[in-house]
Amino acid sequence: MIPNGGHGDPMSEKFEWGEHSIEGDAVELAGYDTYRTIDEAEKHCSNIARSHYENFVVSNWFTPPEVKQHIENIYAFCRYGDDLGDDAPFPPEQRLQLLNEWESDLKRAAENDWSGKPRHPILTAVQRTAAHHSIPVEPFIRLIHAFKMDQTKTRYNNWEELREYCIHSADPVGHLFLYVYGHDDEEMRVLADNTCTALQLANHWQDVSRDLEQDRIYVPLDEMEQFGYTLEMYQNKEVNEAWRTLIKHQVDRAQKMFDDGRKLWEKVDPRLAVDLRMFTMGGEAVLRSIRKQNYNTFAKRPRVSKLKQVRLFISTWLAWKRAVRRHKRSKKILT
Repeated sequence: MIPNGGHGDPMSEKFEWGEHSIEGDAVELAGYDTYRTIDEAEKHCSNIARSHYENFVVSNWFTPPEVKQHIENIYAFCRYGDDLGDDAPFPPEQRLQLLNEWESDLKRAAENDWSGKPRHPILTAVQRTAAHHSIPVEPFIRLIHAFKMDQTKTRYNNWEELREYCIHSADPVGHLFLYVYGHDDEEMRVLADNTCTALQLANHWQDVSRDLEQDRIYVPLDEMEQFGYTLEMYQNKEVNEAWRTLIKHQVDRAQKMFDDGRKLWEKVDPRLAVDLRMFTMGGEAVLRSIRKQNYNTFAKRPRVSKLKQVRLFISTWLAWKRAVRRHKRSKKILT
């Protein structure tokens, strides 16, 4: 549920990480050996989270105070890895070196039940979050694997391949949210996967032009062929009836997954349900925008209007107030 499915929004302000260094096999990541205390590291993560505008806010006005810092720590981890894969000023093979080092430092942090010695302050903060909530290292590893996939794989032959990418790039974030809110439940993780992948897909269909500029095409190639749309048409950004039918198919698939993801809302902490509701409504607003412009996502990037954002905020605020009341009642019952 990290906004935009792990890809930075074009409207985001880029965070100044500093310079990475690669000399042969020796890699030094920007930020190494800085912000040495946990307080400094977490403040750094909060600054990262607050420096980016996103369509779907990760840590927001509705996030409970006891959860907020942990969500910001997770966001910083995702944003740093995403920027290593997308924006580091190196060719793909050297970006892979950076990501391998990021994974190595993560594993250093995770040693001995998250009591190891990472060099990066973001991982110092993540270490505290993971230890506090008994989070396994696997979701973090899977996210890094997705950033690595972006260096080597730019086409997806079928839905199964694209779904496998989403399993790494999107679904782990939902699992992390569940852990932070106290839910370690496989059924909940499966339901959360629907919302996370749907958000990833909504971002892909919103950002076809931007992805193409990076030579990335996320529309399954066999479905392009099925609907009579060619790679040459795609690269020329040709919009015709075949394109509209193809993208409608992708949008309908994402909508179905949003619908299935709603089943999770009644099973989780009501305050997390508010976040899930907001992510879903934001993603669905993007899908409505795509439909409204008749699936011509090449000519104009679909966006959620300010008015719709205000309406979303108000409806979320009302849901949040109800959720807080339900949470307080449940606490009283338990005590």
